[in-house]
Amino acid sequence: MTEAQLVMDNFMKKLAADEYKKENQPNNGPEINADFIEEQVMSYSKLLKSGIIDAVLNE
Repeated sequence: MTEAQLVMDNFMKKLAADEYKKENQPNNGPEINADFIEEQVMSYSKLLKSGIIDAVLNE
């Protein structure tokens, strides 16, 4: 357990000192707004009503 603590401490020190290259991925996904959320909720509702989940669980 102490070895894990040392590894974590060393990693955190290097991370704080910017020794690791940090890459940010661009957000190319949809804009999250009221319309998007409504679409997702409706899609989920249709999935529940389709019976697919019940069929899989009853197998």
